[in-house]
Amino acid sequence: MGKNQMTRREKEKIRHKNEILVQALKLFSNKGYHNVSMQEIAEASEFGVGTLYKFFESKDALFEELLNNCGENITSSLTALLDCPGTEKEHLSNFFSFLPDLLEKHAEFIKLYVSEVGIHGAKISKKRDKSSYNIILSAKLEQIINNGIKKGYFRKVDSMITAQAINSTLETIAFELADRFDKTEAKDIFEKVRHLFLDGLLLPGDKTND
Repeated sequence: MGKNQMTRREKEKIRHKNEILVQALKLFSNKGYHNVSMQEIAEASEFGVGTLYKFFESKDALFEELLNNCGENITSSLTALLDCPGTEKEHLSNFFSFLPDLLEKHAEFIKLYVSEVGIHGAKISKKRDKSSYNIILSAKLEQIINNGIKKGYFRKVDSMITAQAINSTLETIAFELADRFDKTEAKDIFEKVRHLFLDGLLLPGDKTND
């Protein structure tokens, strides 16, 4: 009985913590990190300020965890998509096609990241490694490109540079669109990017429009 109560208590703590992070993201994205107080976050999440400090020792700590959680969620969604059954061509095609939906879902976070952290990470804290999520995603893309080369789908390109180029291009576009997101525009842009990279990778005679 005691063990089950602890389990429920832990689940409740996680739920409360997530509620705080959701409300903090909305406030930070709309008003800017420096214009939001812990009191405002407490009121928006319907908790006392003391409760917030039980979860986060400071506003900086809350912000750090928010960045980490959102970054992990985005990376997990993309790597899971790349791990789905299918050919390497299908993996990359589905990857590009999924990006408008992902950007729409995380537009608030991306807007916050650009405004508070900076596109080039100039304002990022020493506690986090900006490149960690990029490294994970680039490694997964590199693996898929390598597999496609071995199977005769793709040209013999430098898979590491190609993966980094894809990642950098998508990140730049996402940052550009975040503050004025329009899903129709995003779909059009990412469709062009999809054809750009896939047409460049596919061997002659293996290019398709689907």
